[in-house]
Amino acid sequence: MHVDMDAFFASIEQLDHPEYKGHPVIVGGLSSRGVVATCSYEARKFGVHSAMPISRAKKLCPDGIYVYPRMDRYKEVSHQIFSIMKEFTPHIEPLSIDEAFLEVSGMSTMYSGPKALGRAIKDRVFEETGLIISAGLAPNKFLAKLASDLDKPDGLVVIPYGREKEILAPLPIKRIWGVGPRTEKILKTGGFHLMRHIQALPDESSLIPLVGNQARRIWELANGIDDRPVETDRKIQSIGAEETYEEDLTDGSAIELEFRYFANRLSKRLRKRNLLGHTVSIKVRYDDFTTVSRQKRLDTPSDHEHVFFETALLLWNKLMQDKTSGLTFMDPPGPIRLLGLTVSGLDEEVPMQDSLFESPKYETENKLAGVLDSLESKFGETAVMSGALWQRFHGDNGTRRKRSELKAAVDAQSTNEDVESTKMDKGRDLYKNSDVGDINEDI
Repeated sequence: MHVDMDAFFASIEQLDHPEYKGHPVIVGGLSSRGVVATCSYEARKFGVHSAMPISRAKKLCPDGIYVYPRMDRYKEVSHQIFSIMKEFTPHIEPLSIDEAFLEVSGMSTMYSGPKALGRAIKDRVFEETGLIISAGLAPNKFLAKLASDLDKPDGLVVIPYGREKEILAPLPIKRIWGVGPRTEKILKTGGFHLMRHIQALPDESSLIPLVGNQARRIWELANGIDDRPVETDRKIQSIGAEETYEEDLTDGSAIELEFRYFANRLSKRLRKRNLLGHTVSIKVRYDDFTTVSRQKRLDTPSDHEHVFFETALLLWNKLMQDKTSGLTFMDPPGPIRLLGLTVSGLDEEVPMQDSLFESPKYETENKLAGVLDSLESKFGETAVMSGALWQRFHGDNGTRRKRSELKAAVDAQSTNEDVESTKMDKGRDLYKNSDVGDINEDI
């Protein structure tokens, strides 16, 4: 079963402010670079949608009610809804703050059927929170998620065993998880417009020239095949931080401060979880939304701040096509709206006996990092800061550089096209196996 809380943020605003009901509500950043996080269905009638710049939304819906996100409130309600779902089944795989898979196999026998089970969960959520959720029940995760989206808002759709291909056949190929606009265009050039066109193939062979190693997955999903289980204890595979800037970055020294900060935060997060990372990657998005990235696998897994920063420096200068081992960040060729740093390939740190080969520098660094982590947990992030981090926090002349109010919505949307298919090929969906809370933390 897949559950999706309809227009979650906007619905909570309408719940908490009865005067908003029936009116277009847009939740998002309110600055010049703000973007829509979500909007009510009344606003969607005007063409407003998530990830749209607020400036565009205001042109489409000038009389809308625009509110800044209240994440603490949304998390509170999300926790309440997840607690309700746990009363029906302990097997829940959260995908985000407003979306989850539930393993309900066999439970429909306790009701008159799968639809009655879905109705029971929907009714309980509405009775206790006043919010409406959409639900889809099906033989597997792909079909359940698809079903929950077929009749929104307030949807309840069941795809029964044996009718998977029949229900999928008339749907457009863009309904396949991981098929973004680019992949959709490629498939259409090959004559594949609907899922039935893919279902007509005996296997994935004809898709390989078009989509490469994604062929098998796309063929299976078009045929309703998805063997992934509901995972209640997902292992984090990557942890990252990124920032969309209120004012574009054009200067190498400012970019250096950003990567120093990212390296510092990621190092602390990994130590907190007792994890080490194998691969470091950077992401750069220019003002024209062109996005590039580079990554490097470390010789030894690490949680050291200086390792992440120095690797970011190396990757940056390679990205800038500097063939030398520069010691400073080169100026970019154009204005930059977003930077990101990610550490992936995470493993739990295994306690080891003191080694004859361990660097005294690393041993000292580990002890110092532990002390600083302790101080920060007691007195806050700004209690003890390096000069670079202090400069980054306060900016020139003590004025902190402005950052976007609601980052990553537009930027995440533009990367959720064909990148999503790569993640899914590894058995993950858009949200899965990433530390979403950390990636989107307000930095």
